[in-house]
Amino acid sequence: MFIISSFAAFNAHAETPNHLDGVVNKYFKGKSLTKTDDITFDVPKRGLDGTQVPFKFTANKKYKNISVVVEGNPHQLPGIGSLALTMHPKVAPFTFETNIRMEQDSYIDVIAEDDKGKFFYNQVAIRSAGGCSAGMTYDANAVLKEVGAMKVLHTDTRASVSIKHPQHNGFQANLSNHTGLFILPEWHLIFVSVLDNEKEIWSAEFGGGSISENPFFSFDTPKIKGDLKVMAIDTQSKQYINK
Repeated sequence: MFIISSFAAFNAHAETPNHLDGVVNKYFKGKSLTKTDDITFDVPKRGLDGTQVPFKFTANKKYKNISVVVEGNPHQLPGIGSLALTMHPKVAPFTFETNIRMEQDSYIDVIAEDDKGKFFYNQVAIRSAGGCSAGMTYDANAVLKEVGAMKVLHTDTRASVSIKHPQHNGFQANLSNHTGLFILPEWHLIFVSVLDNEKEIWSAEFGGGSISENPFFSFDTPKIKGDLKVMAIDTQSKQYINK
């Protein structure tokens, strides 16, 4: 009986905590959220590297805003959760894929608002750790030479954008500082937009450094008509455009 009780207690302790109420109170206060199966996920149960955790979701209905919240990540703002990004998709279905940082086992919430102002959500648990505070070997000169460089690839219905950027979240120690450790200041993307023939496919506002270093964004969309134009802005107000 003792062994069974102890095993049950271990399982309860190991379960990933769900902080959706805290997320709603912080970012969607006063809003009523309805769970939906129209938002689906394709993610690993465990991310082997907390600094680069694959994250992919599909919204099968058209929404004007889609927010992604990594509940367990730290952020300078008080309260639970780190708002990773809020997207403004113009197409449906909308599939989005990137890599995220995860500091601890966490639920990731996708919360969507439709044109009538109604909110819907779905969430998925991923186990991973150490991704937000992981120390890094940082060569400032090398980073500055490459920062903002982009690669944009696409077929008729799928595209990917990669951007060279360190994505400092304000919690990472510089392990290459030989005079002692210090925390790298926050420096990450705050905005990205993707246009096809001057018409926006999606744009994103980043509220924290939960997107991984040198981020990539892949997405499915109806037929792409021309060359995609990508613009990104970071916390230093630097603007980057693909050429």
